[in-house]
Amino acid sequence: MIGAVRSWLLAVTAVSLLCALAGALMPKGPVERVGRLVCGLVMLAAVLSPLAGPDLGEGQRWLEDYLASVDQREAELTQEVDDQMKTIIEGEYAAYIVDKAAQLGLTCTAQVECQADGDGLLLPVRTQVSGPLSEAGRAQLAQAIQEDLGVPPEGQTYIEEGAP
Repeated sequence: MIGAVRSWLLAVTAVSLLCALAGALMPKGPVERVGRLVCGLVMLAAVLSPLAGPDLGEGQRWLEDYLASVDQREAELTQEVDDQMKTIIEGEYAAYIVDKAAQLGLTCTAQVECQADGDGLLLPVRTQVSGPLSEAGRAQLAQAIQEDLGVPPEGQTYIEEGAP
């Protein structure tokens, strides 16, 4: 696009210089009037030349590049939103586990890792629970996590911190 504008400006400048040179060299009288008419027509042709043959190919390439960059940016933003949603959902699942532990009389912290299923739903696949958990409390919490969240026992990790 800029290359086309540059070549147009160069053409107009060149025609202007040639017309000025021709005007200086022409003898006075009818030859000068005809020469000025011809120079005016040539100048008009140079100025209007972009309208005679617009470069639609370059415009199309620019539009394709622009649309490709828009698609790329859309994909980046979609990925960013998905990552943020995953973080929020994992936090909600972790809060659910902590609340469930509190209902069972346990104190703990939890971390959850989610993965998207075939429909794009984020489901928990791994949990990590830290806290002072007794064997009975851990078994109850493990069963609740498996039943409520669908995380199998092999996806559950427990870290003992000051167990009774």
